Amino acid sequence: MKRSLPWILPLFRTFIFILGGWLFVQITNQNYADASHWWSPLCTLYNILTILLLILVSKIEKIKFRSLFFQGSDQLKFKSTLIFTLVMLMIGVGGMLGFSFLFYKGLPEFLVQPIPVGLAIVNLFLLPLTIVFAELPLYFGYSLKKIAKNTGKPVIAIAYTVFFYALQHSFIPLLWDFKYILFRFLSFLPLMLFLGIQYHKKQNLSQMMIGHGVMDLSTGMQVLIMSIL
Repeated sequence: MKRSLPWILPLFRTFIFILGGWLFVQITNQNYADASHWWSPLCTLYNILTILLLILVSKIEKIKFRSLFFQGSDQLKFKSTLIFTLVMLMIGVGGMLGFSFLFYKGLPEFLVQPIPVGLAIVNLFLLPLTIVFAELPLYFGYSLKKIAKNTGKPVIAIAYTVFFYALQHSFIPLLWDFKYILFRFLSFLPLMLFLGIQYHKKQNLSQMMIGHGVMDLSTGMQVLIMSIL
């Protein structure tokens, strides 16, 4: 079971985004377009579930949860972390804008929609705080590292984890439209590939977590601004 877990876990986020999105539609009796407004707080909920799963996996592996995202060799330097964060932002925004114009001739309005202001304020902090301890430790700190070690083939480990890391974004928000699903997958693929290669080379997840947190803080801010207007 331990050898199969690194292969199984990357599927979890995609599965829970699809199942959670479908359940939310059924429970709230909304259509998928209206339910998609709630993707950011739902993502926070999925992050919490992912963290709980990683804690359970850590117990199975008999390791500390902390070891999935922090090694003693991690070194955070302000300048290099700032540059890395800026590079992440450029690749992430570039991928989103580039494929937005390719698929929709502009940034789709449905990506950022208003929610109750109070919830938007709370989620402004919860989204980046939870996501950095869920996504990167699962895909890279655990699965990529384990698959590379078990197979001796880092290219396979990177390709496998990066594919599912990008795929999860195709289903949040959940909209059953192939064009949208492909757009989301391709938009995130360049950044995920960059992060996967960087992690394999440097094994410094802490720096990536800070960069990811900044990106999601900006996303939460966009949702908050839309909710206030």
